[in-house]
Amino acid sequence: MRTIFRLIGAAVVLAAPALAEPQVSGQLGSGKPEDITLEMTRGADGGVALSQTEFRLAHGGYYRLNVVCPEEVTSETGFHFESPELMENAHIRVLSVMDVDMEFYMQGLSFRAIQCDGKGGARFSFHPMRKGEYPFLARDQSEPPNETQGVFIVE
Repeated sequence: MRTIFRLIGAAVVLAAPALAEPQVSGQLGSGKPEDITLEMTRGADGGVALSQTEFRLAHGGYYRLNVVCPEEVTSETGFHFESPELMENAHIRVLSVMDVDMEFYMQGLSFRAIQCDGKGGARFSFHPMRKGEYPFLARDQSEPPNETQGVFIVE
């Protein structure tokens, strides 16, 4: 019996490096996600200004999208982000809020929008599961809303 426990112990020690989480970005289900950031601010024209309007992603890569509202906003002046096609074609891993004035709009096991009602941000990590171009929309809360569009390109 002691020999069996020694063999099991040796197998665990030898297998440990293989079981360790690799730190290779883009390997499905492992490592740390690559951070990408989308800042939504008020533009000089009063509309929505984005830090960038195009993101190029690798099919099956691992990313964490940080949606940031660096300005002081309210529920009447805040910003709204959505990309339903990306959410439908990605495996969402973790959602987190970096401010208490954030709202996640859930539909089934996914969410459909992030809305900034105050200064702060939210982020989610995901794996894009299908190649393609997935538009996203950022708008403010004015009537009628000002909108800006961008795209996630999964190659």
